[in-house]
Amino acid sequence: MTITNLIPAIRPIDTVARNAALARQAQLLKPPGSLGRLEEVAGWVAGVTGRERPRPRTRIVVAAADHGVAAEGVSAFPQEVTGQMLGAFGAGFAAIAVLARQAGAELVLVDAGVIAPPPDVAHEDVGLPAPSGNLALEPALRADEVRSALRAGRALAARAAAESIDLLIAGEMGIANTTPAACLTAALTGLSADAVVGRGTGVDDAGLRRKRAVIERALALHGPFVADDSVELLRRLGGGELAVLCGLALGAGEHGLGLICDGVIATAAVAVAVAMAPELRHRLLAGHRSVEPAHEHLLTWLGLRPLVELELRLGEGSGAATALLLVQAACALHDEMATFAEAGVAS
Repeated sequence: MTITNLIPAIRPIDTVARNAALARQAQLLKPPGSLGRLEEVAGWVAGVTGRERPRPRTRIVVAAADHGVAAEGVSAFPQEVTGQMLGAFGAGFAAIAVLARQAGAELVLVDAGVIAPPPDVAHEDVGLPAPSGNLALEPALRADEVRSALRAGRALAARAAAESIDLLIAGEMGIANTTPAACLTAALTGLSADAVVGRGTGVDDAGLRRKRAVIERALALHGPFVADDSVELLRRLGGGELAVLCGLALGAGEHGLGLICDGVIATAAVAVAVAMAPELRHRLLAGHRSVEPAHEHLLTWLGLRPLVELELRLGEGSGAATALLLVQAACALHDEMATFAEAGVAS
């Protein structure tokens, strides 16, 4: 598939701002390195924002979609839950809504192909099919649909940049979407279905066997077509929300934003973006490590070290939003602590 105009140039991080931040860290009122990875995080935020002492604004974008592969019995929940959860996000009583409020982050909801979206919740509809195709039998998306999704994600990032957002969190919701995430992971890393399959929302042993078999069928069906084409990989083995979030990650790099990775589904989407534009890696921070097996492999492939490990497996952007609280703490310490010279303390 042609990728002309789909993959943007990625803006490099500001090494001058990052190095200035790290130099300030070395002068703060503490033994060098005593704040551990909080010091590293402050340097990363400085690099992606271009400000030595950043206090970043963050937007959480949650894209939701239904998947045709749900017909294969790979999820413990029915498809109507996708739309119901999108409604819960908008109503403010789901986990990601609570965490967004706690972190003071904006929450944007995107219908990327939901069968029954909530009629009374503010969200954006990017016009993708609901559900996507059953990737065990056919490509998840058509060529025009994957292009549209990538452009929609990039447009969301462009709007965030225009509205002075510094960091993005990519969240998702979609019954059965750990199956396409596992497929993408296997295709990117070369691992087997057995190595990447997990229980997702909690399938039993029989469900886990079905899920493994579906992943093996999908990889056998689509593998010959995706080896050297990341857009085709996303089209065949992804889905609506995965494609939108891939575009969001590319847009973050295009417009000079940082992106905090969430769990296995969102990280799979980001990994496809990195396959398209490897320099995007420098604008990524791994929020957490999920208990889903594929997530560990994706983080290794990306070369990212998670900020927190809390055995989370919810998705929605919840792990990244939890990590955001630490990012904010890192930036506050970096900005508000005095240096030895400012405090008049001998160093």
